[in-house]
Amino acid sequence: MDNLMRTLEGLQISGNIMEQGLWSGCIDLIEKSFVPQKQCGNERLCEEKDFREYRIIVDRNLSNIKFMLQRIIQSCNEGNVQIDIDNILAKTFAINLIYLIGEHHEKSIWNTAESVSTSKELIAGFCQLYRYENISQFLIGNNNLSMILERFRYKLQRDSWKTYPSAVTWYKWILQLVEKPTLYDHIHEVLPTALIIVDDYIPENVVIGLECLYQIIHHSYMKKGLIDTGYADVIYHALERLTHQREVRYVVPLHLCLTSLLATMEHWSNNLNVFEWTRRDDVLATLLDNMELEQDVELRHAYILSLPQLLTNIGCAKWCERITRILSEYCEHHTDLRTLKATLETAKTYLVMFNLRVAAHCIPLYTAFLKLHFDLTETPIFDMEIMQNLEDCICLLYKLTPSVGGAIMRDDRMRLVIKSKLQVQCLGDIKYFE
Repeated sequence: MDNLMRTLEGLQISGNIMEQGLWSGCIDLIEKSFVPQKQCGNERLCEEKDFREYRIIVDRNLSNIKFMLQRIIQSCNEGNVQIDIDNILAKTFAINLIYLIGEHHEKSIWNTAESVSTSKELIAGFCQLYRYENISQFLIGNNNLSMILERFRYKLQRDSWKTYPSAVTWYKWILQLVEKPTLYDHIHEVLPTALIIVDDYIPENVVIGLECLYQIIHHSYMKKGLIDTGYADVIYHALERLTHQREVRYVVPLHLCLTSLLATMEHWSNNLNVFEWTRRDDVLATLLDNMELEQDVELRHAYILSLPQLLTNIGCAKWCERITRILSEYCEHHTDLRTLKATLETAKTYLVMFNLRVAAHCIPLYTAFLKLHFDLTETPIFDMEIMQNLEDCICLLYKLTPSVGGAIMRDDRMRLVIKSKLQVQCLGDIKYFE
């Protein structure tokens, strides 16, 4: 390494390529700086202590690589030379450097805050050397994404990925980096790893897998090829099995994936009848089962956040009675303000989406909303958005069921329960109160 540094100090580049030996030395320095494999990852999550020796040298190595990159850039500028990215050694150097940057782009158990800072400097140096605006521009050109995925695929196989946690970090970073719809064009290369990770039993890994799947689904949104190739079915079955697990970290990212995927599948279905039972109903049935039986505060919050995005068509009206029951129960047992806020926002979505069916379920909703309004008036809360959402729900419910709502609002006993301001908002005049 010392010989390489001395050579770089006196580096002079002419033509369009460095000499082969120097390229090889630079490539070797980067490869020796990769985060090492840890076999203990097969038995448990890797910990910071597993990388104690690597953490001692990582910042020095990254600093040397930064110096190396700066010298190459300086020499290219002095000689007015542009590196030929199609040269095999120059491309290997670029691919290895991007992998190393991805390993250290965020704070992890194998690096330090200084490592992350140096990684950002390496990104700037890479773009300056190869004259790209960003790394994504490099990845989408000249089949580079396929090459880099193939180069490090051995680290992301079913029997190896747990021993290379930094490779998983790099893989997730790459998926987030490339512009839409690049991942759809490379779905046969990127999907297997995401499916392997999401199939794990360790929650932390499953969450990473869901985040990766979301990127792939997002890039494939409304793409017919996702259906024709069968990938949509494979992804759906991998996600659906997770809906039965009571793990709060899964709930929101899981249903984000399912919402986007179901929209694409339904769009291209030739025989979809939303009034019959569909895959969306399978997902809703499980979610509503979970919501009815759940008492854990965090899970209740995650479930109610996930429900509105699944209520996208009139076929979901088959669940009105059950959703009404759940909303009423969540309003009645409002120990957590976050969940209460999300519940009222979900209620507004429900009232707008199923306005023609609301009349059949208005009584329990009026009961829940007005009782909640009284409770919040007696015990004031500091989040005024909650009270505003509640009053919006009551007014919206009144507009959808004016005959029932009018009778309730004009009942003398209601004066003891709710403020006249709300009655005026619903009834639209003040004569009654004069």
